[in-house]
Amino acid sequence: MARSAWARRIFLGAAFAIGVIAFIVLLDRLGREGIERVVTGTGIYFAVLAVIDVASVMCDAAAIHSFARPQRVPYRRVFVAQMSGLAINRLTPGNSIGEPVKVTMLVEHVPVPTAVSSIIMFNLGTYTVAIATIVLGVPLALLLIDVPGQTQIVLWILTAGLVAVIVVLGWLAHRGALGTLVDLLRQLRLVSAARADGWRIKVADIDAQVRRIGARGVTFVVLSRVLNSIGTVIAMFAAGVPLTAPLVIAQLSIGILITWVSNVIPLGIGIADGTNYALFGVLGSTGTTGLVFTMLNRVRTVLLACIGLAIMLVANLLGVRARSPRPDRTGRARPPCR
Repeated sequence: MARSAWARRIFLGAAFAIGVIAFIVLLDRLGREGIERVVTGTGIYFAVLAVIDVASVMCDAAAIHSFARPQRVPYRRVFVAQMSGLAINRLTPGNSIGEPVKVTMLVEHVPVPTAVSSIIMFNLGTYTVAIATIVLGVPLALLLIDVPGQTQIVLWILTAGLVAVIVVLGWLAHRGALGTLVDLLRQLRLVSAARADGWRIKVADIDAQVRRIGARGVTFVVLSRVLNSIGTVIAMFAAGVPLTAPLVIAQLSIGILITWVSNVIPLGIGIADGTNYALFGVLGSTGTTGLVFTMLNRVRTVLLACIGLAIMLVANLLGVRARSPRPDRTGRARPPCR
């Protein structure tokens, strides 16, 4: 038990070190002058955006906390895990490395199946709500915007593909995603029959919990998306973007696709710039305004990452201290705190 606890500490310490290095590199790429220009240029709106972003993360944590029931885990523990994982996600390629961080931090307070299943349910809910937003928003945007024929075809194909993704996600959640993955590995003869049977037993509880995804947790996921959308509209206004219906609808739907694609690299440097430059130009604004909007979103992400890393550092230090044996009044070492 002690060995696994220290293994978790080492993993979280390594993740934190990687996050700090990535954070320093990204700050250097963005430049102090660029960050100051965004913060001072948007004024009070930047503070409002910061509050909305933190509130959105709090809703995410509330969703995970709900999915983790009936296990009794303090909400603050879930918030620390979500904020820490979010920071690592935003600072590393793929926007997914933070998920093991969340699970590792939750495992200290709940059983492994509960920790894993709650994060899976959260991601299923998040992607489903985001895809539904895209599927509803893209047709509206295409009705209001004069988009070139080839671009329309691409967007319709992507929308149809995302509808298929929702169907597959629902099917996997009902059938058992991890169990299905084990079956696939066995069919491909990548694992032996004995090992596959052992893995099925281990993941059966996780899949069973995912099937019982609750409406309360999904409600918090939807509320987080609503707050994110409000933040996007405020960011557009702060960046000087004209709040026309086509621009707002496109940014709230197509903008999600841009964010997902740009997550291939931290902060989407290069990808988000070019895409938003072109998108804002097509939508009747200017490419320069699109770049300002992109930079504002980057600084928002940097602030969230900074908060998340600070919380992760404090959590790691307190975790190590809690597990360190301390002498009692007789001078003998007491067992670590739980």
